[in-house]
Amino acid sequence: MHIFDDYKSAEKFLKKTLFAENNGGPKKNATWCIIPAGGSGKRFKSNIPKQYIHLNGITLIERSVASLLKFPDRASLACIILIVSREDKHCEFLKFAKSSSDFNKGVPIIALRCGGSTRGESVYAGVNFLKKIASMNDWIVVHDAVRPFVSQEALERLWDIGSEEPDGAILAIPVSDTLKLGWVEKGQKDSASVYIKKTENRENYWLAQTPQMFRLELLLDVFQGKMFLFTDEASAVESLGKTPRLIEGERKNIKITTPDDLEIAENWQLKEEGVMGGHTMRIGQGFDVHKFSNEGEFVTLGGVRIPYRTSLLGHSDADVLIHAICDAILGAAGLGDIGEWFPDNDPKHKGVDSRKILKNIISALKTKGLVVFQIDATVICEEPKITPHKEKMKKILTTETNCSFVNIKATTVERLGSIGRKEGIAAMASVSLLSK
Repeated sequence: MHIFDDYKSAEKFLKKTLFAENNGGPKKNATWCIIPAGGSGKRFKSNIPKQYIHLNGITLIERSVASLLKFPDRASLACIILIVSREDKHCEFLKFAKSSSDFNKGVPIIALRCGGSTRGESVYAGVNFLKKIASMNDWIVVHDAVRPFVSQEALERLWDIGSEEPDGAILAIPVSDTLKLGWVEKGQKDSASVYIKKTENRENYWLAQTPQMFRLELLLDVFQGKMFLFTDEASAVESLGKTPRLIEGERKNIKITTPDDLEIAENWQLKEEGVMGGHTMRIGQGFDVHKFSNEGEFVTLGGVRIPYRTSLLGHSDADVLIHAICDAILGAAGLGDIGEWFPDNDPKHKGVDSRKILKNIISALKTKGLVVFQIDATVICEEPKITPHKEKMKKILTTETNCSFVNIKATTVERLGSIGRKEGIAAMASVSLLSK
C-alpha cells in the first residue's frame, strides 16, 4: 500500500502503475472502492481510532479491506482507496502498508491523508479524487472501515442486482424487532426522558449496511448538493429524487461502533474460524511485587501516576502491573522472564518507564508471529485506591499492546502479611496470545 498526502502524488502513482497496464488509462467500466477511515473513535472510548482496534489479532480495517477483495467482478476492481485523516500515522503499520503483493492479489491499495471530520466529508474527498482519473460511468463502492464481516455471497447479490440499477444499490436488512417511535418530554434531553409515541409498522423498514454502490457521475451530482451533510451515500442520493435498490444483506455484517459490538464480533470470529482461522492460543502468567520506599509522591501502575504518600522502590519505575503483564506475555511466548530481558543490575534500565519495556516485548512478539489476544490482571494492595484509575490504565494498556480485551481488577489481602501492613503492592496477570 502506498500512502499519499495529496491528490497529485496519488494520481501520478496510479498513472505510472495501474494505468500503464491499460494503455495509459484506467480499466473500462472499472469499479473503485472507497473506505472512509478518518474517524477518531470517540464513541468507542479508545485511545486509537476504532478502525485500528484489533479483532482477534487483525485490525478492523484490514479485515474490511480483505472482505472487499472477495468482490465478484475482480477483473473490474481498479483500486481500493482508504481515506484517512491528515494526522493518521496508524495506517503506516497495517499488514499491507509496505508490501501488499500477497495480500491484495493484484488489486492496488492506496491511502489518502485527506479525510474529514465526518463520513460524508471523507467520501467526498475520495470521490473528488476519482473524478480526475475515473470515468463518469464507473461504479464507486463505499464500505465502512469497521464492517469486517460482509460475505462473498452478499457482495455477489449486490453486484449481480445493483449493477443493473441506474440509481445504485445498497446492502440492507429488514427490521425484525418491533419498531417504536419515541418522543422526548419538553425541556428534557437525556435518554431516560424518552417515551413511546407510537408503534410503527416495521414491514417496510430496513437497516442500511455497506457496501453501497453508485455511478461516479451520480455521486458527483450529489456532492454539489452538500452530500457530506448526510449519514450515508444512499440518503444523499435520495435527496436528488433517486430510488436506490435495497438488496438483502446479512445480520452478521455489523458495524463495530461500541466495545459491546467488538465483543460480539470477536465471539463470531472465533466461532467461524476456530481459534482465529488456524491460529493457536498460548497462555502465560505473571507476578510482581515491589515495596514502598521512604520518598516520592506517587506510585506508577499500568502507566498511570497515582498520587500517594510515597513511591514504590525499584530499579525501573517499579510499575508492578506492567511488570506482571510483561512476565505473562514472555511466559506465553516462551521467551523467559522480564529479569532476563531487563536485569535490575543494568544501569541503562535505571528509572526506565515500564511502558518502554512493554513496547520492546510487544515488538519481540511480532518477530515470532504472535499477538496479544486477552489480558486479565489484578492489583493487590491496601492502598492507594485503584478503582478510580482502572479505565485510564486499560486505555494505556490497550494502546501499548493493541489488545482490545484488557481487564484490570483490584483487591486487598484483608490486612494480612506485608501487603496487608501497607509495605508494598503486588500484581498478577494472565495473558493469552494468538499465533499462526
